Amino acid sequence: MMVKKLLAAIGVIIAIIVLVVIVVGIIIYIKVDKTFIENQLSKALNRQVSIEAVDVGIFSVISGFEVKNLAISNFKTPGELKALQGKPVEKTDLFSGMETLRFKLKFLPLLCGKIDLRELVLYKPVVNLSKNRQGVLNIDDLIKSKKTPADETPKEPPAGGPAKPLTADDIPLSVVAGEIGMKNGTINYRDDQYDQTFQIYNLTALLHDIQIDPESLDQKNEIKTKLDMGIKTVGAMKTGSVQNFNVTIDAAGKVIPFDKKTRQLNPEVILHVGMPAGEVTGLQIFNAVAAVPILGDYLGQHLSFLQGKQQWKGSDKNGWDLRYKAGQAEITNGNLDLEQTKLHFNGGMNLDSRALAMNLNMLMKKEINDAVRTSLAQKIDAAIKSPDVKKYVNSLSVAQEAMKPLLNDEGFIDLSAAIGGTIQKPAITLTKPALTSLGGLVKDTIEDAAVEAGKEAVKGAARKYLKEDQQKMLEDVGGLLKKK
Repeated sequence: MMVKKLLAAIGVIIAIIVLVVIVVGIIIYIKVDKTFIENQLSKALNRQVSIEAVDVGIFSVISGFEVKNLAISNFKTPGELKALQGKPVEKTDLFSGMETLRFKLKFLPLLCGKIDLRELVLYKPVVNLSKNRQGVLNIDDLIKSKKTPADETPKEPPAGGPAKPLTADDIPLSVVAGEIGMKNGTINYRDDQYDQTFQIYNLTALLHDIQIDPESLDQKNEIKTKLDMGIKTVGAMKTGSVQNFNVTIDAAGKVIPFDKKTRQLNPEVILHVGMPAGEVTGLQIFNAVAAVPILGDYLGQHLSFLQGKQQWKGSDKNGWDLRYKAGQAEITNGNLDLEQTKLHFNGGMNLDSRALAMNLNMLMKKEINDAVRTSLAQKIDAAIKSPDVKKYVNSLSVAQEAMKPLLNDEGFIDLSAAIGGTIQKPAITLTKPALTSLGGLVKDTIEDAAVEAGKEAVKGAARKYLKEDQQKMLEDVGGLLKKK
């Protein structure tokens, strides 16, 4: 008897759930159509919205639904929206569009106090962002709060001080999600203040395998992250930390949304960022390294390549590990393999102030050693004007000696520097090697050569005017001259 009642109760529960699903599905089927979504989005965004089709059915509450070929215009007044109702968005007025939007939410977990979102993904979205000469973004109306006249009236501060920060305890449900984000998207950004255009292309940005549970935050407080994209300048930049660039980036890792100790929303991002291919021209950090005077003296044109175009491709070693929290980015294990040098870097950057505190190591390709030595020898030879002194100077030997501090144990030119300042104006301090100025090196060489010349002159006079037994007295004249 008890078993029969239990089975009957389970049957009733199942029937109720099925009935709820069907009723909600019918409501969605009746209400959620192309016109309904267009009108609701237009009101919410103050923009013209047009949709080609909506794939929705009675069981969309279980299977999800799709919106196809959605287009959103730039800002429109209420009068403009009324006049444009039912018309397609003009291509020249497109703010955002996408091929498909898929939304799939599991319904049954909602009855248990749990959000289980299987998919909320935009496929092939295109977003056109712009900033006018007055510094106003075309999305400012969406991201700034709308004030009413009542809002302009000064109000008493709320009792209890400032607003309480969001914590995990403010989330009423646990959250599980499969994928949220976009695939194969394009973002165009035009800045009229600086006459600059950027494009992000082939953008796939996904938050996946999301698990957040306020009741077990130690175990479920993670959002896995995947990012693939290309980013490039369209035309040369007029200001900033680089002139031109076009790089591909792939990144994977996780976001920890809530601080485990305070339980407050304070996201921590942990990623490995790869940069398998790209080109950069006029990077300010490279320019600053090439402009270090003493490095210019020793390496000259063999360092000036940094001021030109740098290209790389096909390397899975190019990249770095990134940790970000509270405006501070920490970089470790940074590597970039260029044609003429290998770069290793680590350190930190404050994204608010753009201040840098980085360490950079440059390992030059061994093939340039002979060319550097020859170039140094030419500089040394050109600095010595006296033909009499040149007879006692081997410029190549002096250049070889001058290069010794530059070389590591494997014979590579090895340079290290500390980078301070900001992204736009980096300050470079050479930390390794300790180099003598090239001018001082030439001065010492000339002095040594003059001593040798004096020694030979005295010896020649001795041979001419003194007897053989007296010549021995002058054998140490070079040492006496050096002491002077």
